[in-house]
Amino acid sequence: MSNIFIPNTNDVNSWVSSKFELLAEIVQDYDRWLELRWIPPENRTRDDKKPYVVVDTRTNYPVIYASELDVPEQILAQIIGGDNKNGTVLSKLEAFEAAQKLFQMREFLDKMEQAADEAKFMIDSPLNTVRFNGKKFDDQRRPVGPAIDRKHL
Repeated sequence: MSNIFIPNTNDVNSWVSSKFELLAEIVQDYDRWLELRWIPPENRTRDDKKPYVVVDTRTNYPVIYASELDVPEQILAQIIGGDNKNGTVLSKLEAFEAAQKLFQMREFLDKMEQAADEAKFMIDSPLNTVRFNGKKFDDQRRPVGPAIDRKHL
């Protein structure tokens, strides 16, 4: 499997959508031995020319191939559902639901991490004044401005 590559963030021509980037992170969280990889067009050897492959890194063997048109939640559901090959329709639906929840939780965690970074910036800001939620604060986080009622501080 020497023709499989991980996307290069420095290469403009190997752009991967944020949804598939998120899928790559979730696949790693689901099973540390699985890895989503991207195959450049010139290295695709299959007839279907699918650009994505999930590889078991222990054996370097492909688990599933996917195209840009495949829904990442369905790809993850196939991976989860593939743990038991003779699954029922109900187990496949449960796998898809679990995949959707994993995406929602990961997006929520990313938003919370961004909010924590913004809060840390506000706390650590060396500026003389900072604007936050439409209010202006001085370097000691006291509200400033003409409309401030000082007796309620």
